[in-house]
Amino acid sequence: MYLGTSGWAHRDWVGLWYPHDMPPTEYLTAYARQFNTVEIAHTFFDMPTRQTVQAWQRRAPQGFVFSPCLPRRITHTQRLHDVQGLLEDFVATMGALGDTLGPILVQLPEDFRSVEQASLEAFLGLLPRQVAFALEFRHGSWVKDTTFTLLEQHQVAWVVVDAPFLPRVPRVTAPFAYVRWHGRPGHQTRRQLDPAAALRPWVPILHQLGRQAQRVYGYVHNQFSGYAPRDCRTLLALLGHGGGPDV
Repeated sequence: MYLGTSGWAHRDWVGLWYPHDMPPTEYLTAYARQFNTVEIAHTFFDMPTRQTVQAWQRRAPQGFVFSPCLPRRITHTQRLHDVQGLLEDFVATMGALGDTLGPILVQLPEDFRSVEQASLEAFLGLLPRQVAFALEFRHGSWVKDTTFTLLEQHQVAWVVVDAPFLPRVPRVTAPFAYVRWHGRPGHQTRRQLDPAAALRPWVPILHQLGRQAQRVYGYVHNQFSGYAPRDCRTLLALLGHGGGPDV
């Protein structure tokens, strides 16, 4: 079970998670003392240099796993069309993570619907087999057996999400499972007061996924008031892996 957050250098974590006098270059090292994986949210917005990626790899302890987000230029700007060169460049750059590289997250736009399945099929055919990929849909039209079959054929993981834009469907379509907790603004106060109550229903789901997959990756994307690390520690405590609800 690999559980972490989406990103590790959020400004509003300072004071809650990192001391005010801690240099930003030490954030990843401090983060990795608490969690065994992180989703690299930064790569969704900008392509990092190989030198930056190598620096991340050097700061990671043995057994730590990075899950980079595929750039939005591929998913949102070009909507998976004519992206082979961009995809190859990104995978090559992330290769600098070495054995700390985990699944690459592909986040599709909210208006990317199942009528565009031909585009998705062509894109899946470009994915290199030596790298793991997880795909997050944000439209309900994809929740059907043909989607799961397509992902199974390419060994790409269906991303299980806690979000209002898609039903919670705990399906395993690859040797690993991938879960994301987005958080909901309307539930912000309740989550702050009692995150365990909001996250406890996920314990049997994670156990179910763990029985079907070799590994389970899970990332708390909820960034309201900097509480993602607290929620992740709460999940770990509920699963019996130590930690607790207080940062």
